[in-house]
Amino acid sequence: MQDALTFLEASDTLPLVDVYFVADRGTMYDPDGREGALNVALRSIRRGTRRLSGPEIDAALDRLGAELTFTGDTTSTTLHAAVIRRNLLQLLDLLAEILETPTFPAREVEQVMREVRADLIEARDDDRILAARWFRRTLFKGHPFGRPDAGTPKSLDAVNRDDVVAAWRGAATGSLRLFAAAGDITEAELNGFRDQVVGRLARVDVTPRTLPEPATPRGRTLVIVDKPARTQTQIYIGGLGTMPRDRDHFALLVGNTIFGGTFTSRLMREVRSKRGWSYGAASRLGRDRVREAWSMWTHPAMSDAPACIALELKLLDKLLDDGVTERELSFAKSYLVRSRAFDLDTATKRLWTRIDQHLLGLPSNFQARAAERIMAVTRDEVNAALRKRLSSKNLIVSVLATASEARAAIEDAIDGLDRTVVIPYESD
Repeated sequence: MQDALTFLEASDTLPLVDVYFVADRGTMYDPDGREGALNVALRSIRRGTRRLSGPEIDAALDRLGAELTFTGDTTSTTLHAAVIRRNLLQLLDLLAEILETPTFPAREVEQVMREVRADLIEARDDDRILAARWFRRTLFKGHPFGRPDAGTPKSLDAVNRDDVVAAWRGAATGSLRLFAAAGDITEAELNGFRDQVVGRLARVDVTPRTLPEPATPRGRTLVIVDKPARTQTQIYIGGLGTMPRDRDHFALLVGNTIFGGTFTSRLMREVRSKRGWSYGAASRLGRDRVREAWSMWTHPAMSDAPACIALELKLLDKLLDDGVTERELSFAKSYLVRSRAFDLDTATKRLWTRIDQHLLGLPSNFQARAAERIMAVTRDEVNAALRKRLSSKNLIVSVLATASEARAAIEDAIDGLDRTVVIPYESD
């Protein structure tokens, strides 16, 4: 049963159990022009089975005191359920039924699509979401990472029930499925759940899709997400980083921690502590099967945005030109290693590191050796990784602001700006 693996992190410290079903197919399998099909499927799956209606499923979960969520991203689909130990076997039977025989009633699918459309429209009120969305869509244009997981109002208009059913069947019977659990559960119980589900899910042939390497952006691109009557902005600046399999991944992780990964980082100190332009100022290094985004985020007042952007670009130039200091290096390595304790302090967290490791195709000792590899990183390696992976010349600058009031000043603040794109905030 090579395509259905089990991961168990047993612990009887508390009478609680977390159960996961994870498949290695995500929203990148949605047909072009019908993005959002899998998201609708995951939100519809508990609306009915051959035996139970949606309200009956909800009532059963309530009786068991259980939680159940389905989520999907570009490359994976995940079921997560949590329950008290004494109700575990009943929950596993219910989960198996939901996974095996969802009926996706047409009326329920239509209702879910209305709910998703409403959520997408409501998200237009969240300025940070909008700035982040257009940063990623611009950086990953033409790449699966740039596709909207939940779709758009336009793409949902093209999605029908057949698309929703096909999206779920493709994910549920994918090339790799993980059945995992943490807490007060035995290996026999977990294996029994796996065998019950796998034995009853009819396989669906889906042509595998390759996740390509994203292309490095060329030049400096300013994206203004134009929203009226803004007094505060949301700013994302960045490009590509690394993927965990890269030899210099841990070196870049340390470099990012120094630049914007802690409350005392360079970015936080210069933007917030010294100038008070933005309450939050941070940089983030994404991780996936191929190179993900590296970005820095701030949210200054619109009057401070041009100076803040200019400062961030200057700080990035200085980081790449001068590198990091030995003192910064020592602090960052110690911080990262100490922080790992909080990533592994529960059975569920330890389990998820194993799942993540497998989904990303990492060596079996990747997590176990992470602290060792972090501590072994040298200053020269950090500086080399920063200069190799990050670029101050090839950047996406995504700013949510009122374009008529802010565009000229922001353009003047970006030396060597190659192009400006203005996106109405209501755009899909």
